[in-house]
Amino acid sequence: MKTFRKYLNLFCISLGASCIFKLAMIKDVYYDDMQAAFNATNVQMGLLITFFAITQALAYLPGGWLVDLVPVKYLMPVGLIGTGLLGFWEATFPSYEVLLVIQMGYGLVITLMFWDAMIKGTRMLAADHAQGKIFGMLEGVRGACATAASFGSVWFFAKLGEGMSGLRSVMIYYSVILCTVGVLVFLFMEKNEVEGKVNAKQALQGLVQVAKLPKVWLAGGIVFFGYSFYSGLGYMTPMLTNVFGMSATLGATVGTIKQYMIAIFAAPLGGMLADKMGSRVKFLRYVMIIGAVIMAAFIISPSNEKTVALGIALMLLSSAVTYMMRGTYYSTTAELGISVTMTGAAAGVLSLVGNTPDFFSSVLYGSMLDLFPGAAGYKAIFGIMLAFALCGCLCAVLLGKTLKKESMQKGE
Repeated sequence: MKTFRKYLNLFCISLGASCIFKLAMIKDVYYDDMQAAFNATNVQMGLLITFFAITQALAYLPGGWLVDLVPVKYLMPVGLIGTGLLGFWEATFPSYEVLLVIQMGYGLVITLMFWDAMIKGTRMLAADHAQGKIFGMLEGVRGACATAASFGSVWFFAKLGEGMSGLRSVMIYYSVILCTVGVLVFLFMEKNEVEGKVNAKQALQGLVQVAKLPKVWLAGGIVFFGYSFYSGLGYMTPMLTNVFGMSATLGATVGTIKQYMIAIFAAPLGGMLADKMGSRVKFLRYVMIIGAVIMAAFIISPSNEKTVALGIALMLLSSAVTYMMRGTYYSTTAELGISVTMTGAAAGVLSLVGNTPDFFSSVLYGSMLDLFPGAAGYKAIFGIMLAFALCGCLCAVLLGKTLKKESMQKGE
């Protein structure tokens, strides 16, 4: 594949990935306006994500089977355009019951058609030795596109009077982007020569075969603990404002840097370092150790106005480490020896295991703040993050030993 075409494909995939979750998660940004538009209680607002997450969990493995059966070129556009069409429906402000159906539709379409296809499509853009770089670039470009798209949505929201009309404009805005990107992916994404070579039975057999491999579950464990670590990142800004005494304005500034700007640079850098090291698994082991060390420093450091600079530095370092993890932990399928034809199956297992923290992480971290008021609650969160990092490191160590044993058995 020519370099320009490859990076055009990567940009389209990244742009789609940056926006495809925006509609399902729109309450995170426009909570009050959405609550008013659908006359929903706080519990009902919470159920929107519950229905979405449950549907996703049920669709990960079937999505892995489907992406090994149908070329990515066809699946991703259906996922993007299907999500956009659901967004247009949501913009009509139907009843709450219909909104739940739409949320379930998001979970099915995004997971079955897009998510595993995104992972496989990205893998096919680079040789096995450059998987870290291509996945790191995916995460970095995704972060940049998400930032630009979010600012665009805010502009539309304000331009059209905020409230319900502004919310409707945001829904339409994201829907138009998704449908447009879906068309671009269909036009520019190329079929890999190995795609479309298996039938439904063979794809199912491949899924079962991959699901029996302990090394795939260990790789899923790396994603699980890495994502659990990432889920705690959002509590660092409130700690700096509530405990270190940092101003709200400065908190918003460094929070934006942490959430968006760091990802743009850290994820590609992590991917390139992993490729240079020659093993994404080994790189993840080291990065997770560094993450654990940073959390330990957070726990033992004094929390007051005199140490706010240290707190900011630790937060930005932890953000960089986290996005290096995120930019790398889906890039291990080639190193595992999984063929391109079964990458979808592996992605399904990794996604099923890796995204499980959505069901418990927020409740777990939030409960620490309720149980331990003040600085103790945040330190408890960072203690849990430290444990997650060490567990992820253990998975990486065990996976490395498994791969080394396989290599010795093959006489490589």
